[in-house]
Amino acid sequence: MCKRITLLLAALLLSAANDVLAQQQKVVWLQTDWAPHQIVDGPLAGQGTFDVLQTRLSRLLPHYQHEIQLTSLGRIEPLLLSTHITVCVIGSSFTEQRATTRYYSLPIAIGSGFAINYVAGSKVAAIVGDQQYIDLTKIAFNQQLLGAYQPNRYYPDVISSVIQHPEATLLANEFSSGLNVAALLTSGRLDYVIEYPERIQFFQRAITTAPTIVSTAISGTEFFSLRYVTCNKTTLGERVINDINQLLPALWQADDYAEVLFSWLDQQARALLMPKFEEVRQDMAKKNRP
Repeated sequence: MCKRITLLLAALLLSAANDVLAQQQKVVWLQTDWAPHQIVDGPLAGQGTFDVLQTRLSRLLPHYQHEIQLTSLGRIEPLLLSTHITVCVIGSSFTEQRATTRYYSLPIAIGSGFAINYVAGSKVAAIVGDQQYIDLTKIAFNQQLLGAYQPNRYYPDVISSVIQHPEATLLANEFSSGLNVAALLTSGRLDYVIEYPERIQFFQRAITTAPTIVSTAISGTEFFSLRYVTCNKTTLGERVINDINQLLPALWQADDYAEVLFSWLDQQARALLMPKFEEVRQDMAKKNRP
């Protein structure tokens, strides 16, 4: 009997030790419903840009226990301030203020900036012509055009000043799957939308037959933004970021990496971002040398 009790206690202690070890290796990846970066519902679930990158990283980091937690955009910041568990996010923008409360990796992706999105061959297309960048006032102050933007976002000054101008022909609108902004463009109810091109392309793919929607960057703004992996400041979080930094230089050299990053962009946006992609890729190649 004593021997059985001893073996039972030993098993319980071993199980508890394994649980503690698992917790020490547990990485919680925060996911939000922000298509097409992260897609949580429907036939395209898990095929968002950051979903694909998170899956690749997890496979290359098998010594950690990976868990995905769905949360809202508003909850990400408080969770990253916590130190009880290790949480990480893919696709975060870098700021000096944020860097005081979390660890950042090397760049993992390039994202697009805001653009005007419109139907090819439309009145807006005629104004834009073959310009890669357009002065937003030439579109937004044109009283023959009607545009839209999504409120409660941070916009660069050159965009926010136009949005707030009394002469701007812009409507504030919350874009969602229930109100497909691409359908508003292709039906002619809107002439243009200020939005990230990949968001518009995601909405357009839900329309079976429709004219092509294209984008043009806005003058005075930087069209590209680098995106990173970030983890909260725990011992494990720091180790995860260090391990990811060892993987990223080689990851950027994958033959399909540009397609992974740009799969949701129209051709105009791809053309603008490709030079920066090649620049980062070359920089990563240098880091990858022994």
